Amino acid sequence: MKNSLKKTTKAGIAVMGLLLSMSGIVRGGTLNELKSLWNPQGISGAPTVSPIENIPQAVAPISPPRWFRLSNGKQVDLRDWKVVLFMQAQCPYCQKFDPLLKNLSAQFGFSVFPYTLDGQGDEAYPDALPVPPEVMQTFFPNIPVASPTTFLVNVHTLEAYPILQGATDAPGFMSRMDTVFQMMEVPAHGQY
Repeated sequence: MKNSLKKTTKAGIAVMGLLLSMSGIVRGGTLNELKSLWNPQGISGAPTVSPIENIPQAVAPISPPRWFRLSNGKQVDLRDWKVVLFMQAQCPYCQKFDPLLKNLSAQFGFSVFPYTLDGQGDEAYPDALPVPPEVMQTFFPNIPVASPTTFLVNVHTLEAYPILQGATDAPGFMSRMDTVFQMMEVPAHGQY
């Protein structure tokens, strides 16, 4: 099952990486993001002097690990993972599940990247991004499109693992995350 999950998700995973990296630009506003968009050559192509270069840079603090202990005793640093949610604003299951997912995210410290299938956010994720066709092909190559659907994505390798389709309660979702983490290969140091 591990190999079929990896094969399913590797096709087109570069698109997901691009979209995850762009999520900071879409929702951002930090000085570093603005500087990355600034063209130092200007319209004419001639180098210009930037007043931004003289502004002191803010150092982003390194966040401490957010350990999630699995039922087998292993630990996972949730900073290395992102839950990708596919939802619809008018879906009654999403209306029940999305607030629950948002609360679990705050409680356990994992981040959620919401995509909307119908172009609209909901109360829990009002700023959900409309899902591009390339992302749909990456995540749903041979599984039915349903909402809500969640995937676990490694932010370093962009490997994606399906968590579940449909709504569940908090213990059910965390149990399913536990199961998905345990299905992955274990590194030699015993942590995922």
